[in-house]
Amino acid sequence: MLDSANAWFFDSASHGLDGALTIRLVEGIKDAESHLVDIDGTMLGPYFAVRVLATSRCVAVTFERALAFFVYDESYDAADIELKKDAGRFLFSATSSSFRKFAEARTTLAELHQQPYQEFMICCEDRIFHVLSTAAPEVLLLDEQPDLNVERTDTWSAG
Repeated sequence: MLDSANAWFFDSASHGLDGALTIRLVEGIKDAESHLVDIDGTMLGPYFAVRVLATSRCVAVTFERALAFFVYDESYDAADIELKKDAGRFLFSATSSSFRKFAEARTTLAELHQQPYQEFMICCEDRIFHVLSTAAPEVLLLDEQPDLNVERTDTWSAG
């Protein structure tokens, strides 16, 4: 379901004492018409603005037992030479990453956790999540409308 959208914006996250991690996302919909974008006096494009509209879908991505996770602002993302990931635009599994190496080196997770765990990444317009979890996440379409009063990151699409 996530791959059917043009973009996803971060809405909220919650982490319970039982280990459940829920990440709520709202869909970014591409405008029908493109236009030039002014970036510090330089005109780029034409590009399609991507916005949250009243018709945007809302989803919850839930990891039943998140063992460790790391979240950061998408604008701080940098290449990770350790990252080996599967296909996916917004949600994918990873078999190796610098986050996994850090978590396994700085905690007893790899020594004490009796069951295998997996790594997943969620990449949206505002945040990037790395999650070590005992199982794949569940993606649930929510029966609600997005909050259009929330100020979102400006983003554009080339096609």
